[in-house]
Amino acid sequence: MKKTSLVFPAVLSLLALAACSKDGNTGSVKSDIDEFEIGQVIKTADRNYQFEFYGDTAYLDVYTSIQWPTKLGKADLSVLQDTLLRFCYADSVRRPVDDAIQAFLGDTATYKDMVGAKTMTRVDSIPDGDNVRSFFSNASASVVEITEDMATYQVTLSSYLGGAHPYTAIIPFTYALDSARVLGLNDILTPAGVDSIMPVIRTALARQLEVPVEALDRAGIFTSQLTTPGRPYISGNVLYFHYNPYEIAPYSAGMIDVPVYPYEVAAWLKPQAKALLDSNL
Repeated sequence: MKKTSLVFPAVLSLLALAACSKDGNTGSVKSDIDEFEIGQVIKTADRNYQFEFYGDTAYLDVYTSIQWPTKLGKADLSVLQDTLLRFCYADSVRRPVDDAIQAFLGDTATYKDMVGAKTMTRVDSIPDGDNVRSFFSNASASVVEITEDMATYQVTLSSYLGGAHPYTAIIPFTYALDSARVLGLNDILTPAGVDSIMPVIRTALARQLEVPVEALDRAGIFTSQLTTPGRPYISGNVLYFHYNPYEIAPYSAGMIDVPVYPYEVAAWLKPQAKALLDSNL
Protein backbone atom coordinates (compact mmCIF):
# COMPACT_ATOMS: atom_id res chain seq x y z
CA MET A 1 0.00 0.00 0.00
CA LYS A 2 1.25 3.49 -0.76
CA LYS A 3 2.23 5.61 2.20
CA THR A 4 0.74 9.05 1.90
CA SER A 5 1.50 12.33 3.62
CA LEU A 6 0.36 15.90 3.13
CA VAL A 7 3.43 18.06 3.47
CA PHE A 8 3.90 21.15 5.60
CA PRO A 9 6.96 23.29 6.44
CA ALA A 10 10.26 21.64 7.27
CA VAL A 11 11.71 18.34 6.16
CA LEU A 12 9.68 15.28 7.01
CA SER A 13 10.46 11.60 6.93
CA LEU A 14 7.80 9.15 5.83
CA LEU A 15 8.45 5.88 7.59
CA ALA A 16 6.62 2.61 7.16
CA LEU A 17 7.11 -0.78 8.69
CA ALA A 18 7.53 -3.02 5.67
CA ALA A 19 8.02 -6.40 7.33
CA CYS A 20 8.61 -8.07 10.69
CA SER A 21 9.88 -11.59 11.19
CA LYS A 22 11.26 -13.80 13.93
CA ASP A 23 14.96 -14.55 13.84
CA GLY A 24 15.17 -18.33 13.94
CA ASN A 25 18.32 -18.41 16.11
CA THR A 26 17.77 -15.62 18.59
CA GLY A 27 14.00 -15.24 18.61
CA SER A 28 14.40 -11.49 18.14
CA VAL A 29 12.15 -9.45 15.86
CA LYS A 30 13.78 -7.88 12.81
CA SER A 31 12.28 -4.82 11.11
CA ASP A 32 12.74 -3.50 7.61
CA ILE A 33 11.92 0.20 7.44
CA ASP A 34 11.48 2.17 4.24
CA GLU A 35 12.31 5.86 4.45
CA PHE A 36 11.06 8.50 2.03
CA GLU A 37 12.28 12.00 2.83
CA ILE A 38 10.10 14.96 1.97
CA GLY A 39 11.34 18.56 1.98
CA GLN A 40 9.31 21.67 1.40
CA VAL A 41 9.40 25.41 2.00
CA ILE A 42 6.23 27.49 2.12
CA LYS A 43 6.81 30.93 0.61
CA THR A 44 4.29 33.76 0.93
CA ALA A 45 4.38 37.37 -0.22
CA ASP A 46 1.97 40.30 -0.33
CA ARG A 47 2.13 43.71 -2.00
CA ASN A 48 -0.35 46.58 -2.19
CA TYR A 49 -0.80 49.25 -4.86
CA GLN A 50 -2.86 52.39 -5.34
CA PHE A 51 -4.39 53.14 -8.73
CA GLU A 52 -5.21 56.64 -9.86
CA PHE A 53 -7.83 57.00 -12.55
CA TYR A 54 -9.22 60.20 -13.97
CA GLY A 55 -10.96 61.50 -10.86
CA ASP A 56 -11.02 58.17 -9.01
CA THR A 57 -8.77 56.04 -6.75
CA ALA A 58 -8.63 52.28 -6.27
CA TYR A 59 -6.36 49.73 -4.60
CA LEU A 60 -4.90 46.37 -5.54
CA ASP A 61 -3.74 43.56 -3.26
CA VAL A 62 -1.31 41.08 -4.88
CA TYR A 63 -0.77 37.93 -2.83
CA THR A 64 0.94 34.61 -3.36
CA SER A 65 1.61 31.43 -1.41
CA ILE A 66 3.50 28.45 -2.78
CA GLN A 67 4.43 25.13 -1.21
CA TRP A 68 7.82 24.75 -2.84
CA PRO A 69 9.23 21.19 -3.03
CA THR A 70 12.92 20.77 -2.25
CA LYS A 71 13.11 17.01 -1.81
CA LEU A 72 10.86 14.05 -2.63
CA GLY A 73 12.94 10.96 -1.97
CA LYS A 74 15.60 10.82 -4.68
CA ALA A 75 13.39 12.17 -7.46
CA ASP A 76 14.46 14.84 -9.93
CA LEU A 77 12.26 17.86 -9.11
CA SER A 78 13.36 20.25 -11.86
CA VAL A 79 10.34 19.60 -14.11
CA LEU A 80 7.98 19.77 -11.12
CA GLN A 81 9.45 23.09 -10.01
CA ASP A 82 9.33 24.52 -13.53
CA THR A 83 5.70 23.45 -13.84
CA LEU A 84 4.74 25.14 -10.57
CA LEU A 85 6.36 28.39 -11.70
CA ARG A 86 4.71 28.23 -15.12
CA PHE A 87 1.23 27.52 -13.80
CA CYS A 88 1.42 29.81 -10.76
CA TYR A 89 3.24 32.81 -12.23
CA ALA A 90 3.07 32.26 -16.01
CA ASP A 91 6.84 32.07 -15.74
CA SER A 92 8.48 30.47 -18.77
CA VAL A 93 12.04 31.42 -17.72
CA ARG A 94 13.90 28.94 -15.53
CA ARG A 95 14.99 30.95 -12.50
CA PRO A 96 14.94 30.82 -8.68
CA VAL A 97 11.47 30.74 -7.15
CA ASP A 98 12.10 33.99 -5.23
CA ASP A 99 12.82 35.79 -8.50
CA ALA A 100 9.58 34.47 -10.01
CA ILE A 101 7.63 35.66 -6.97
CA GLN A 102 9.18 39.12 -7.19
CA ALA A 103 8.30 39.31 -10.90
CA PHE A 104 4.68 38.33 -10.12
CA LEU A 105 4.39 40.95 -7.39
CA GLY A 106 6.00 43.67 -9.47
CA ASP A 107 4.17 43.22 -12.79
CA THR A 108 2.74 46.72 -12.58
CA ALA A 109 2.45 47.27 -16.32
CA THR A 110 0.06 44.34 -16.74
CA TYR A 111 -2.12 45.31 -13.76
CA LYS A 112 -2.22 48.95 -14.80
CA ASP A 113 -3.30 48.07 -18.34
CA MET A 114 -5.92 45.58 -17.18
CA VAL A 115 -7.76 48.11 -15.02
CA GLY A 116 -7.09 51.10 -17.25
CA ALA A 117 -5.40 53.19 -14.55
CA LYS A 118 -3.54 56.43 -15.17
CA THR A 119 -0.87 55.77 -12.52
CA MET A 120 0.00 52.93 -10.17
CA THR A 121 1.95 53.41 -6.93
CA ARG A 122 3.06 50.91 -4.29
CA VAL A 123 1.58 51.56 -0.82
CA ASP A 124 2.07 49.97 2.58
CA SER A 125 -1.58 49.01 3.12
CA ILE A 126 -5.11 49.34 1.77
CA PRO A 127 -7.38 51.63 3.80
CA ASP A 128 -10.52 50.28 5.40
CA GLY A 129 -13.97 51.51 4.55
CA ASP A 130 -17.10 50.60 2.63
CA ASN A 131 -16.38 53.20 -0.02
CA VAL A 132 -12.85 51.95 -0.79
CA ARG A 133 -12.67 50.51 -4.29
CA SER A 134 -10.32 47.52 -4.30
CA PHE A 135 -9.09 44.73 -6.57
CA PHE A 136 -7.02 41.62 -5.93
CA SER A 137 -4.82 39.13 -7.72
CA ASN A 138 -3.87 35.91 -5.93
CA ALA A 139 -1.78 32.91 -6.98
CA SER A 140 -1.15 29.86 -4.83
CA ALA A 141 0.22 26.35 -5.21
CA SER A 142 -0.41 23.60 -2.69
CA VAL A 143 0.05 19.87 -2.21
CA VAL A 144 -2.96 17.62 -2.71
CA GLU A 145 -1.24 14.28 -2.16
CA ILE A 146 2.26 12.81 -2.04
CA THR A 147 3.28 9.16 -2.18
CA GLU A 148 6.62 7.50 -2.87
CA ASP A 149 5.62 7.39 -6.55
CA MET A 150 3.88 10.67 -7.32
CA ALA A 151 3.01 14.16 -6.18
CA THR A 152 -0.30 15.83 -6.97
CA TYR A 153 -0.50 19.62 -6.72
CA GLN A 154 -3.09 22.25 -7.42
CA VAL A 155 -2.43 25.80 -8.52
CA THR A 156 -5.20 28.31 -7.76
CA LEU A 157 -5.44 31.61 -9.59
CA SER A 158 -8.01 34.08 -8.30
CA SER A 159 -8.53 37.70 -9.26
CA TYR A 160 -10.91 40.59 -9.40
CA LEU A 161 -9.84 43.42 -11.69
CA GLY A 162 -13.29 44.77 -12.45
CA GLY A 163 -16.38 43.17 -13.93
CA ALA A 164 -19.42 41.39 -12.56
CA HIS A 165 -17.59 39.07 -10.13
CA PRO A 166 -14.20 37.63 -9.18
CA TYR A 167 -12.86 34.70 -11.16
CA THR A 168 -11.00 31.64 -9.90
CA ALA A 169 -9.34 28.89 -11.90
CA ILE A 170 -7.61 25.77 -10.60
CA ILE A 171 -4.88 23.83 -12.38
CA PRO A 172 -4.39 20.40 -10.81
CA PHE A 173 -1.68 18.03 -12.02
CA THR A 174 0.10 14.82 -11.06
CA TYR A 175 3.87 14.45 -11.26
CA ALA A 176 5.32 10.95 -11.64
CA LEU A 177 8.52 10.82 -9.61
CA ASP A 178 10.26 7.95 -11.41
CA SER A 179 9.88 9.48 -14.88
CA ALA A 180 10.06 13.15 -13.75
CA ARG A 181 6.99 13.89 -15.86
CA VAL A 182 3.73 15.77 -15.46
CA LEU A 183 1.09 13.26 -16.52
CA GLY A 184 -1.18 14.25 -19.37
CA LEU A 185 -4.05 12.17 -20.69
CA ASN A 186 -1.76 10.39 -23.16
CA ASP A 187 0.50 9.31 -20.29
CA ILE A 188 -2.43 7.81 -18.39
CA LEU A 189 -4.55 6.19 -21.12
CA THR A 190 -3.79 4.23 -24.25
CA PRO A 191 -4.79 5.80 -27.60
CA ALA A 192 -7.97 3.71 -27.54
CA GLY A 193 -8.72 5.05 -24.08
CA VAL A 194 -8.17 8.65 -25.12
CA ASP A 195 -10.63 8.14 -27.99
CA SER A 196 -13.21 6.46 -25.74
CA ILE A 197 -13.04 8.40 -22.47
CA MET A 198 -15.81 10.97 -23.01
CA PRO A 199 -18.77 8.58 -22.55
CA VAL A 200 -17.11 7.40 -19.31
CA ILE A 201 -16.74 10.99 -18.11
CA ARG A 202 -20.37 11.80 -18.95
CA THR A 203 -21.54 8.71 -17.07
CA ALA A 204 -19.36 9.56 -14.07
CA LEU A 205 -20.61 13.15 -14.02
CA ALA A 206 -24.23 12.03 -14.20
CA ARG A 207 -23.57 9.65 -11.30
CA GLN A 208 -22.03 12.50 -9.32
CA LEU A 209 -25.02 14.77 -9.99
CA GLU A 210 -27.47 11.91 -9.41
CA VAL A 211 -29.19 12.33 -12.75
CA PRO A 212 -29.41 10.19 -15.90
CA VAL A 213 -26.84 10.95 -18.57
CA GLU A 214 -29.57 12.27 -20.85
CA ALA A 215 -30.57 14.77 -18.11
CA LEU A 216 -27.18 16.42 -17.68
CA ASP A 217 -28.36 19.57 -19.42
CA ARG A 218 -31.28 19.87 -17.02
CA ALA A 219 -28.75 19.60 -14.17
CA GLY A 220 -27.02 22.73 -15.45
CA ILE A 221 -24.29 21.15 -17.58
CA PHE A 222 -23.50 22.65 -20.97
CA THR A 223 -23.67 19.31 -22.76
CA SER A 224 -22.74 20.90 -26.07
CA GLN A 225 -19.41 21.89 -24.46
CA LEU A 226 -18.82 18.57 -22.70
CA THR A 227 -16.83 17.22 -25.63
CA THR A 228 -13.26 17.04 -24.33
CA PRO A 229 -11.75 15.64 -21.13
CA GLY A 230 -10.98 18.02 -18.30
CA ARG A 231 -7.48 18.26 -16.86
CA PRO A 232 -6.58 14.81 -15.45
CA TYR A 233 -4.99 14.20 -12.06
CA ILE A 234 -4.77 11.35 -9.57
CA SER A 235 -5.77 11.53 -5.91
CA GLY A 236 -6.91 8.90 -3.44
CA ASN A 237 -6.54 6.12 -6.05
CA VAL A 238 -9.10 7.86 -8.27
CA LEU A 239 -8.60 9.46 -11.68
CA TYR A 240 -10.21 12.91 -11.76
CA PHE A 241 -11.04 15.22 -14.65
CA HIS A 242 -11.14 18.88 -13.62
CA TYR A 243 -13.23 21.60 -15.27
CA ASN A 244 -13.06 25.29 -14.34
CA PRO A 245 -16.09 27.64 -14.26
CA TYR A 246 -17.70 28.26 -17.66
CA GLU A 247 -15.97 25.26 -19.27
CA ILE A 248 -18.96 22.92 -18.98
CA ALA A 249 -21.32 24.77 -16.61
CA PRO A 250 -22.18 28.32 -15.53
CA TYR A 251 -20.04 30.32 -13.11
CA SER A 252 -22.45 29.54 -10.28
CA ALA A 253 -21.63 25.83 -10.57
CA GLY A 254 -18.03 26.51 -9.53
CA MET A 255 -15.30 23.93 -10.06
CA ILE A 256 -16.29 20.48 -11.28
CA ASP A 257 -14.07 17.48 -10.62
CA VAL A 258 -15.38 14.28 -12.18
CA PRO A 259 -14.19 11.08 -10.44
CA VAL A 260 -13.52 8.08 -12.68
CA TYR A 261 -12.64 4.85 -10.88
CA PRO A 262 -9.84 2.56 -12.09
CA TYR A 263 -12.19 -0.30 -12.92
CA GLU A 264 -14.06 1.97 -15.35
CA VAL A 265 -10.94 2.49 -17.47
CA ALA A 266 -9.02 -0.67 -16.61
CA ALA A 267 -8.68 -1.80 -20.21
CA TRP A 268 -7.11 1.52 -21.21
CA LEU A 269 -4.76 2.33 -18.33
CA LYS A 270 -1.09 2.41 -19.16
CA PRO A 271 1.17 0.40 -16.80
CA GLN A 272 2.49 3.47 -14.95
CA ALA A 273 -1.03 4.77 -14.37
CA LYS A 274 -2.13 1.39 -13.01
CA ALA A 275 0.73 1.50 -10.53
CA LEU A 276 0.00 5.08 -9.47
CA LEU A 277 -3.67 4.27 -8.96
CA ASP A 278 -2.61 1.42 -6.65
CA SER A 279 -4.74 -0.80 -8.85
CA ASN A 280 -4.90 -4.58 -8.81
CA LEU A 281 -6.63 -4.62 -12.18
